[in-house]
Amino acid sequence: MKIFLIPPPALPIPAVRGGAVETLISHLIEENERQAKAELVCVSLPDPEAQKRAEGYRHTKIHFLPATRPMAQHLWGPVCGQLRRMGRPAPLDPWYEHVRKLIALEKPDCVVAEGGDLTEPAAIAHQVGREKMWAHLHMQLRATQQLEDMYGGILAISRFVADQWQPTGHCKVRLVPNCVDVARFSPEPETPEEQSRLRQMLGYTDEDFVVLYCGRVCEEKGVHRLIEAMVRLDDPHMKLLVVGSPFFAAEDESPFFERLRREAEPLRQAGRIQFTGYLPNESLPPYYRLADAACFPAIWDEPAGIVVIEAMACGCPIVATASGGMAEYLNGSGALLVSRDEAWEAGVCKPVPGMEPLADQLAEAFRQLKNDPERREKMAQSGPERARMFSRQAYYENFLAALQPQPPKAE
Repeated sequence: MKIFLIPPPALPIPAVRGGAVETLISHLIEENERQAKAELVCVSLPDPEAQKRAEGYRHTKIHFLPATRPMAQHLWGPVCGQLRRMGRPAPLDPWYEHVRKLIALEKPDCVVAEGGDLTEPAAIAHQVGREKMWAHLHMQLRATQQLEDMYGGILAISRFVADQWQPTGHCKVRLVPNCVDVARFSPEPETPEEQSRLRQMLGYTDEDFVVLYCGRVCEEKGVHRLIEAMVRLDDPHMKLLVVGSPFFAAEDESPFFERLRREAEPLRQAGRIQFTGYLPNESLPPYYRLADAACFPAIWDEPAGIVVIEAMACGCPIVATASGGMAEYLNGSGALLVSRDEAWEAGVCKPVPGMEPLADQLAEAFRQLKNDPERREKMAQSGPERARMFSRQAYYENFLAALQPQPPKAE
């Protein structure tokens, strides 16, 4: 099967500058290089490191297309408008028009839109036919008539995302859970000195209880509530390590991040919080392994959360909100799940009546884990076992199986 992958024009592939979607596509490519069960074609923004890595691929072709420049976007606008007035689908971003032309040359068996604005490939769907078109839902999205007219199938990263889609019956919906490289993300350090060396480098002592937050630093991820929880804990040995940036390697500053650091300044002066900024995915396992707990306090409906698989795989006990599809992934890991006291949607937070403040719940969860080493040990054992269900190999097999035509049901 020849599969054409269309990620949004945001970050390069392979995922040398981060990105959840880009990382998943990279896992798919790497596993296909090993198993060679499909011919993959992908488009990507140009990047010297990504292009160098792509040279070694034998079963994947990557077309590097520059992002649309403002002048080209300006010139394309009237063309797009004229095409739409003529009843012909046309993308708002001409980058997708270049992709359409590549697809005409490659003649794939199926096309998978990997997130982004799923209406942009309308001209591609018109060209290849909806039965060859698949939308990979990395976020929750409700079905519309336009999308169902474009796509013959949907890949959902969690049951929550699949249920949110609510199709009218025109689209096939297949569940393809996310994955991590469980060979890299594992409880075993690369060297016996790894954990102690990193803890020492970061200034942690054996008495410190280190809580790790890893992910995008933005409001919907709830990291500000995590900082509030640390303030509530009057314990000099309760430390918080924040790993991440507003948008991977592409964006290291934002008004929210700036405000967050200001609010955390008393904790920083007390030596109880550190911000590392963005770190490449391959460098993260030692951070999960040094932490006594990882926290994912999302206040939005988290579609899934690759970071929770990474933490589980490394044997790191988890505290998380029971939001979106995250609880599906954590089921069986022993994770402590807490309730949101507010729900973030489209940039607006609305209180959830009757709920205890999230910061208080998080603080209590950390107290419990710090005082219960036996429970942490059980979580450290059950997490990796659960994470093996989300291996790169399982992802690859699920992805290819989902795209295969299904036999008709017996009458």
